[in-house]
Amino acid sequence: MAQLSSLIPLVRERCGGVLDQMAKDQLGRAYQKFCYESRFLARTQEIEQGQEGALNIDSDHVFVSVDFVLDANGYELKSSDDYTVSPNGTVTVINTTPKVRVFYHIAPQFLLPNDFEADNTIVNRWADAIADGAAANLLMMPNTAWTDLAKSDYYKRHFTDGYRDAFKVAVNALDEQRPSQPRVFF
Repeated sequence: MAQLSSLIPLVRERCGGVLDQMAKDQLGRAYQKFCYESRFLARTQEIEQGQEGALNIDSDHVFVSVDFVLDANGYELKSSDDYTVSPNGTVTVINTTPKVRVFYHIAPQFLLPNDFEADNTIVNRWADAIADGAAANLLMMPNTAWTDLAKSDYYKRHFTDGYRDAFKVAVNALDEQRPSQPRVFF
């Protein structure tokens, strides 16, 4: 696990004069949005028949969504027909399969503690994108020495490109787990 405070020098390169705590707060917000938009923090959990279907959520994180559910034979189940998901991440299986495997996403909670441990892969691979997101927010602050709306837009675009790239990586990884479904053409 990595500390977001290790990215403060990258934020300072983009937005000079920022206090460490302000940079750290904005890095937390950028990381949270990055994880939510990219769906990079994917998890898998098996639930057996008769077991409580509450999904395991990492500490300081929240449930985002279920991507897909596979039955014991590896076939993809249909949402609402075969299973339901509550807003807090409890899966209820409607059909009678002995166990299911749930593929789902989590994201950091909105207010992160000071000692929050970020995902190593995200911090190492997309450090510049997260720093761009933090800088974009800082540069929009009114009445500061570093306010620059044009630069803010520039860094916001780079931040968006970063989480879109992470989304592609996450989708490709999940597609390897998802069974191919035959298409019916009329």
